[in-house]
Amino acid sequence: MPLIRLSQTVSSRGTVLPFDLTDRGLLLGDGAFDTSLVIDGHIVLRTQHFRRLLNACDVFGFAVKQAELEALADSTVPDGATGALRLTVTRGPGARGVASTGTSKPTLLASFTPQPVNFPAPAVRLGLSSILRNPTSPLSRYKTLSYGDTVMAQRQARQSGYDDALFVTPDGRVACSSIANVLVRFGSRLMTPPLKDGVIAGVMRGWILENAHRGGFEVSESSLSLEDLKHADNVFLTNSLRLMLAVRSIDDVVFDPGLPPALTALIDHLLPDLPGRDAD
Repeated sequence: MPLIRLSQTVSSRGTVLPFDLTDRGLLLGDGAFDTSLVIDGHIVLRTQHFRRLLNACDVFGFAVKQAELEALADSTVPDGATGALRLTVTRGPGARGVASTGTSKPTLLASFTPQPVNFPAPAVRLGLSSILRNPTSPLSRYKTLSYGDTVMAQRQARQSGYDDALFVTPDGRVACSSIANVLVRFGSRLMTPPLKDGVIAGVMRGWILENAHRGGFEVSESSLSLEDLKHADNVFLTNSLRLMLAVRSIDDVVFDPGLPPALTALIDHLLPDLPGRDAD
């Protein structure tokens, strides 16, 4: 059962809390969120997660202070717990209509769900989505509550027997999966699509860009086509909860489903030995 806290005032071990039904997050998807991995009561890559959420709040004009978010997060995560923390910020309640005039203080919502760390997870199969990623939209670069494309793409992928959907742009550049960034290996080189290709600035993506050299890899941001991926040694997905997992196939193109030992060792720097971690 998740623990949910609303703006530090009300908490519940269920899923029902008092909520203003004129909230723009509910009615218009006018909000942003962040999901982070918690291990032994500590938020993994804490600074990066708060920085990213605050950046989104600044872009969308939500007046939120870092101290508020940190206090909410810390009051939601149980001592010593391992699991997933989600922080959500909406513009708050407002009058009917799209215009944001007359809105009050933003709504802050936190939830924590206990779950074990599962790394490395089994390799996944991706299906190319018929829904195209719009790189001109600000929504493509932030985790927002406007998640309709993502929900539909993943639903279609699962109905077709895949684990996840792969998004590309209208001109065929690889963007991301429905829930993760894409990382591609060519020998000792790692490449990931740039933000301009409609990519969310994933926290794990950023950590890999900064730390891949510790595993002996050269890493860069580069636009990639589906044809480029066919020549890759591996294709991976990265996000904050699953960390890194291999892609077994994209449609009928098959890849090595393993994680190279050097990459596994690199990710292990984030993972202390815990009873809650699944065995390899």
